[in-house]
Amino acid sequence: MNPLYEVLIERDTAAIPAAVRAFRGEHGSEETFKAVGRFAILAYAPSQHGKHALLACLAAWRLRGEPYFDDVVTQCAVYAAESRQPWSEPPIMTPPAIDDDQRGDVGELLEAIASSDRLRGERWLAKRIDDDDLARDYFAAAADDFEDLGHKLIIADAVWRLVPILGEQGRFAALRVGIWEMCAYRGERYVERGKIAEDLDERLKNNFLAREGDIESAHALFLLEAARGKQIERRVRDYLTTQTQLLISHRLSPIPFTPVYKLSRDYAEYLKIFPMYPQLRAAAKLNLDRSHFDDLTFA
Repeated sequence: MNPLYEVLIERDTAAIPAAVRAFRGEHGSEETFKAVGRFAILAYAPSQHGKHALLACLAAWRLRGEPYFDDVVTQCAVYAAESRQPWSEPPIMTPPAIDDDQRGDVGELLEAIASSDRLRGERWLAKRIDDDDLARDYFAAAADDFEDLGHKLIIADAVWRLVPILGEQGRFAALRVGIWEMCAYRGERYVERGKIAEDLDERLKNNFLAREGDIESAHALFLLEAARGKQIERRVRDYLTTQTQLLISHRLSPIPFTPVYKLSRDYAEYLKIFPMYPQLRAAAKLNLDRSHFDDLTFA
């Protein structure tokens, strides 16, 4: 077994930095990121830390031109290893076998989600994996409800973006993560109200500042980013308009801080904000300073 994956699977956090450095010395920075990103996908479970370890990897990729990129990737490796469930089994990389009459319509996926039937969802994905219209139905199902701060769509978007980075050979394994997240919990289907705030983008940023980077205001931003440019963007904007009250924000002074820290402290919120919204880093840092999620004991 690859020595890097060996320490990640064993969750030997003390040995991970050295293993990452050794792998980087042989393969370079980008290949090291890809190895860590693939591990985060294969170790994923629909738990709070499991999903945020994966999201941290996508955020880290956006910082690949920065001098601290290697250090951030090391922290992503630690977070992914810590968040891996100890009873995890090696995942099956290939799609499940399907019958000729396997349904591939979006209704089939929505029924799988409604019944929390993960395997049924996987068979749907196997049917549609090479379909040119996969994205339309995959994201439509992910945006059917917005339970858990919209994580179904946030995770679906993240793995979709990671596929071309990490390699097409793992496409099914990556997109399956989105299916697992969709089937892990249920919420009431959102019914659009037909009202969208014209200043929604700025409203969400101002709310993040006013609430000093709290987790809910951060995830409203992440949800909008996950929807941007997709057919479901209008639906998400409708939802966020109904959920968000305009608050009066206050200015925070910029701070010289890089995103190299124990990512479990704040579910990697600061790291995710860092490359996307530079003007919001100070508020995210306030939230980080007040967070104590790293005190959690990983099972």
